[in-house]
Amino acid sequence: MSGDKYVIEKFAAIKKGRILSNGKLVHDSPEEKFEELMDSVYRLNNLSYPKFHKMDHLSKLGFMTSEFLLKDYNLTDSYSSDKIGVVLANKSSSLDTDLKYNTMLRNGIASPAVFVYTLPNILIGEICIRNKIKGESVFFISDHYKMKEQIDYIKLLFATEVIDACISGWVEFIRGNYESFLYLVTRKDDQQGEEFSNESLTKLYNLI
Repeated sequence: MSGDKYVIEKFAAIKKGRILSNGKLVHDSPEEKFEELMDSVYRLNNLSYPKFHKMDHLSKLGFMTSEFLLKDYNLTDSYSSDKIGVVLANKSSSLDTDLKYNTMLRNGIASPAVFVYTLPNILIGEICIRNKIKGESVFFISDHYKMKEQIDYIKLLFATEVIDACISGWVEFIRGNYESFLYLVTRKDDQQGEEFSNESLTKLYNLI
């Protein structure tokens, strides 16, 4: 709708053992390996979600970032589940898991538990199942984080009344290197938060 205001209500990021939640550093262990980090923050968040341990690295990274993003906040209390969108992007798609699965095939093993994660969309599915989200979802692949294009796409979804809220960002994992940045954008004239713009998003992204 014309004149609507979109704001970045919350954000969270994970990179090199550091975790930011709305600008606050909640974990800082750069020496931890990825699996050790995930185990640490699983306990930190007091999670009881056994399915987490079966996820691939990309899904664990994005899922855990979404846990910090939405900590103590139930989206479906404020928005209809079919009006909440998820728009994510990365560079390597599910390549880290693809390579693992290819190695298994070469060794004569075909594991359905690994195969199911050979699509990046599975990460979106894990976040949606956890948070009862049923709205528009898409995963883009690009050689770098194209913030402006992501913003334009999300604003189009708002303008056409497809969504009222959206989890979005960048989640990349390949060969032990990882980076995740998620934010929640909403349409509320009285909502406190950063303006949903390329400048504001760049500023928050650079904090990590």
